[in-house]
Amino acid sequence: MTNCGGLFLWARAAHPDRIALVQDGQQLTYAQLDSRTNRVANALAGLGIEAGDGVAVLIRNDLCYVEAVFGALRLGAVVTPVTTRAAYPTLQHVLADSEAKVLIASADFADEARRLGAEVRTLKHVFVADGAGGMPGFESWRDGAAESPVLVSRDPGAAAMLCYTSGSTGMPKGVPLTHRGILWCASTMRRTMLLDPDQRCLLAVPLFHANAATCGLWPMLECGGSAVVQRDFEAHAFLKALGEYRCTYTTGVPAMYKLLLRAADDMERVDVSSLQFVLCSSSEVPAELLLRFRERFGVPMIEGYGLTEGGPMVLSNPRWGIAKPGTSGLPLPGVEIRVAAQDDPARDVGDGEIGELLVRSPGVIPAYHRRPDLTAERLLDGGWLRTLDIVRRDEDGYVKVIGRTDDMIICGGENIYPTEVENLLLGHPGIADVAVVPRQDEIKGEVPVAFVVTRPGAALTEDAIKRYALEHGPAYAHPRSAYLLDELPLTAAKKVDRAALKALARERTGGAMKQKASA
Repeated sequence: MTNCGGLFLWARAAHPDRIALVQDGQQLTYAQLDSRTNRVANALAGLGIEAGDGVAVLIRNDLCYVEAVFGALRLGAVVTPVTTRAAYPTLQHVLADSEAKVLIASADFADEARRLGAEVRTLKHVFVADGAGGMPGFESWRDGAAESPVLVSRDPGAAAMLCYTSGSTGMPKGVPLTHRGILWCASTMRRTMLLDPDQRCLLAVPLFHANAATCGLWPMLECGGSAVVQRDFEAHAFLKALGEYRCTYTTGVPAMYKLLLRAADDMERVDVSSLQFVLCSSSEVPAELLLRFRERFGVPMIEGYGLTEGGPMVLSNPRWGIAKPGTSGLPLPGVEIRVAAQDDPARDVGDGEIGELLVRSPGVIPAYHRRPDLTAERLLDGGWLRTLDIVRRDEDGYVKVIGRTDDMIICGGENIYPTEVENLLLGHPGIADVAVVPRQDEIKGEVPVAFVVTRPGAALTEDAIKRYALEHGPAYAHPRSAYLLDELPLTAAKKVDRAALKALARERTGGAMKQKASA
């Protein structure tokens, strides 16, 4: 029996006065975080919440997010970290599908919290930070509870967190992470990245997202390090925080690091002397980004790969040892992988061949929440998860992610992976960023379309981009249209918003290249 709500109890016992969390000058020691966490657990118990009950947390990056999540976990509740960037219908779906009994929200969601409390049948209690909107205040409710220790034993395979991940269509699906899986992931990432109590991680990616949790928050709390939390990502403020708080590493996605490079060029002085490395996952990393980042900041960018239902972390290049740029690295300790034929998940393909990645680890989910159809489709006998990601493994075991099966463009019978076209176009000296998406075509079925961000001073035409693609890659894969944007639209998790670009591609069919316009 175990409970991942006790993740930082070792740190609490070993050095209670060390800093656990920092935000905007506010600091919480491990002793203070432990006290607040226990108060949340006792406050929930006072409402009649028991092990297995649902508690939803709708909080922008804030220290109270951590205490709310871990307080609910310590009581044995199942925590749903709700995306803070979703439209109201999605919030309503997540709260209803998770059957949460309690909602804890930040002040900027007071209106949504009030509506959810009235419209979601299972919700019995709603608390809002600072008592915003006249709602019951989270802080006063928490502080009125006892701080006596709480840690309810749970089966290791029981659900601890119910995360919701978006697919290419439909509403988000529920992904239950187990107590065993969370503890395994935190420990494995700490050991793999050789983290210790002297590390300090800067977190600006959303705390509700697996990237922040698995690469930053969980391993920092597990080893007794410190996490510096920023409310949102803004490149100039992020760079200043690296120096001000003497952060040793951070985690993010390629789009974030591209923005950091641009911001660094605008600033007279950037103090990153404390920085030792950065982690990058959640989407494919262009080779040029790796090179430019190391040249500008003097530290390595360590590529990895994960998905919420798969560990969440699955692959990583080593912090020390042989790293292969352009790959997502090797399986983490405890992770097994297979590369299977795309048309037959029971048949493996050889090294160097393209196939679908299958993964098995202590972190793989046991089933999808209330989705037996998805469970039957994605979870195979023997505990293997179909990731739907297309990869190639080399002779040394390093894995390169090519793309997703649902992102693949089938053009006149040819399979085109957007990532490969994007990497090709990024070789053009005038292109700073690019995303490739499909557009329907009467003859070919689908054709690739490119959205391009140019470097300052670069003058590109649609014909020039097409000609570059034709000269440097296969003809069938060249973009049939190209459009200039000031920047690529991003999702809440700071990934390129391909759904928005697909919609834009439908609007901009044919014709000459448009003038630069914002997304």
